[in-house]
Amino acid sequence: MTSTDPTTSSAQPTGVDLARVALTAARAAAQRQGAETSVQRRPRRSTIIHTRTGREPLGLGTAIERMLAERGYTAPAAGGTICDQWPDIAAAVAPALARHTTATSFDADAGRLDITATSTSYATQARLMAGPLTNAANNHAGRPLVKTIRVLNPNARSIDPAQVEARPAPAPRGPIRTRETASAGYHQALAAHQAHHQPQLTDPAIRAAAERQLREATREPEHHFRPAQEAAAAAAAHQQAAHTKNPDAIRAEAILKARKDRAARTSGQRAEVVG
Repeated sequence: MTSTDPTTSSAQPTGVDLARVALTAARAAAQRQGAETSVQRRPRRSTIIHTRTGREPLGLGTAIERMLAERGYTAPAAGGTICDQWPDIAAAVAPALARHTTATSFDADAGRLDITATSTSYATQARLMAGPLTNAANNHAGRPLVKTIRVLNPNARSIDPAQVEARPAPAPRGPIRTRETASAGYHQALAAHQAHHQPQLTDPAIRAAAERQLREATREPEHHFRPAQEAAAAAAAHQQAAHTKNPDAIRAEAILKARKDRAARTSGQRAEVVG
């Protein structure tokens, strides 16, 4: 009789057992072949902290700002330095301006430097050279303090806005009164004036006479103006003849001369009759 060993059974695994066997085989194969990949870790960024010892190189502007902060200097103080040393600043641009201009005030908020000239000619020269003067002032101060330069005429005074007293606000006034909103006394006075006022009336007969006199005065006889018209025409003809010298002009001169002779004879005869 033949016996069978269950451990030597040739039954194949199925289901979950088959999956577990496949996974185990795959891991073993990966370990044998050295194909297992290791997870790469990202390198950590190291932060380097620099400690300042106060001996690092600095820019000129940064060094000046640090010096002003350490010593308690302010922009107005620096502006005062510019005003005090204005002759040296102006001499670097134009020596004549150093003798004939003076720095009067400096507005730190607006960056405006006011200078006064001794004459209008030097004031004009300073205005024309405002750009180089501004650069020279900033170079002397070591920082861009001055933005604009205002040149004042002689005898002009720079007024500090902080020193200007605030003018009081005007007192409120009442509403504007008109004839309709006037007081009762005004209406009474107006009524009394209108009651006693009588317009001036002109008599119709007097008005007609005045108009008739005016018409007669403006309409004079035409023969009163005839000699003057003839004399004016003769003078115009004589003037024209002087320029042209044509036969008509000569004839006009002859007519004028004959009229003058006739007028002279007539006046002589009248004198004899009177005598």
